[in-house]
Amino acid sequence: MMRKNELFKFSGRPHLAAALLGFVMTAAAFSACQPASDQAPQATPHASHAPAAASTPRVPAYHADPEKARPFPLTLDPAQFSASYAKRAYQIAKDIPEVLAQQPCYCYCDSGFGHDSLLECHIDDHSAG
Repeated sequence: MMRKNELFKFSGRPHLAAALLGFVMTAAAFSACQPASDQAPQATPHASHAPAAASTPRVPAYHADPEKARPFPLTLDPAQFSASYAKRAYQIAKDIPEVLAQQPCYCYCDSGFGHDSLLECHIDDHSAG
């Protein structure tokens, strides 16, 4: 039967074993954060209408005056989403549409979907992911 302190010994050197384990875990964590060089970049649903990189990006459509966005479009019911982040986002859109109407949507759905503010991303499941 193995004694408790023998479990962590590596050739009689517990500090060496701990250092080796720490190195392996650090290397594994680092490599998991790095994209594989042979993988193609993942396209996003909005990549087709996102602007090319520029020194000063274009500000997407939004309403400077929320009164000009009235009547606000109806947003989807937050209860229909299972993901907590989606429920929260749709609840916020339902609770404060005047604020979201003043926000540009940086997925640039104003060009791809004709939206005129972040609020309109919540009229369908476009904003859910």
